[in-house]
Amino acid sequence: MLKVKTFTQITLGLILSLIFVKLLIVFTGRINYIVFIIWSLPLLSFIPFLLKKSIKAYQSFCFILLIYFLLASLRVFGIDGPLLDIFEISLIIILFIHSMYGPKTIRSDN
Repeated sequence: MLKVKTFTQITLGLILSLIFVKLLIVFTGRINYIVFIIWSLPLLSFIPFLLKKSIKAYQSFCFILLIYFLLASLRVFGIDGPLLDIFEISLIIILFIHSMYGPKTIRSDN
């Protein structure tokens, strides 16, 4: 089992990777900066709770990731699914599965 510190670092890395991929999508011109900022706010607001090791925050974050998955899947499985959208949905899936193990990791460390 991973230590909580390592688990937190992996979660933070996945969140920042997801934001970076979305920023690359902004640079391609498919979304504007305002949509990017609104899209990034829930991810960035999770980080303080991540550092506090809040179990309820991980559960809420999984729910938010489900909404992100629904929005990304519309673009990926549409007529034209660009490669960046495939990276985005892959990171969302990995982050969702990883975040589901957050409460278990936090409990096992206590």
